[in-house]
Amino acid sequence: MLTPLTTLLTSPQVAPHLPRALIVRAARQWVLIARAGRNPRPALATLLGPRGAAAFACLMESLVVAWPDPFTTYPPCATTESPDERTLLTLLTLAGDDPAFHTHLADLLPAADRTRLHRLATRTTAELTTRFA
Repeated sequence: MLTPLTTLLTSPQVAPHLPRALIVRAARQWVLIARAGRNPRPALATLLGPRGAAAFACLMESLVVAWPDPFTTYPPCATTESPDERTLLTLLTLAGDDPAFHTHLADLLPAADRTRLHRLATRTTAELTTRFA
């Protein structure tokens, strides 16, 4: 199911002070830049700040390695979220709830990958919440 842009911009936040649209934009930028063989961190720093960009980049780097299929984002101009973008948003939302985080990914990833992603999602959420509080 696709989510319209108006819903993205007015929907509940992923975590305190983190709008969904910001996370989706960062994920799309990361994927585009990384697929071009460049370092996405400098571009993300303007959007998320240096610490937020570093945390988000570490999360994305681990996520694309652990993911069973290529991590899919829609183009930057898209007004809907891809299924993988929605999963990323859910992971950041569940970062504070370890059992729910693991349950959400139990059928997708092994425990070691879930544990690593949970740690990185928790760090990313903390860094971004600090920046946007």
